[in-house]
Amino acid sequence: MKLETTRFGNLDIEEKQIIEFSDGLYGFEKETRFILLPFNPNVESPMEWMQSALSPHLAFVITDPYLYVPDYKLKLLEEDKKRVALEPEEPFLTRSIVTIPENYTEMTANLVAPIVINQQKGMAKQFVLTGMEYDTRHYLLPEEMRTPTATPH
Repeated sequence: MKLETTRFGNLDIEEKQIIEFSDGLYGFEKETRFILLPFNPNVESPMEWMQSALSPHLAFVITDPYLYVPDYKLKLLEEDKKRVALEPEEPFLTRSIVTIPENYTEMTANLVAPIVINQQKGMAKQFVLTGMEYDTRHYLLPEEMRTPTATPH
């Protein structure tokens, strides 16, 4: 099928590449179909694009939160797993939406509302964690890389 996008032009995709979000995303409840694309096809990157299959202009940068917070805790109840058709021990992808400001060194990830993707069945859901241990704007780069150093005169 053809997918028209603002950022990537027209793409030829297979129906099986589409990931269905039955509830959409928070703030984008009508956006229920996405595809994952490499951040830059020519460069290995921890980031990916999650492009809407419904709105050509809508794409989110996402990443694996475990790359930045190795002890990130996402506990899915059996009821949660059923919402994305996961079997009890079936593997799944976890992604966080990234915000990249003009000063890219201050990019952040939303660790409070992770996206769980069952790639085998093409289903996904954004969950909201109720604990207070994570932030919606978790800096991805360490402080020493974010803070400009003063130059001696």
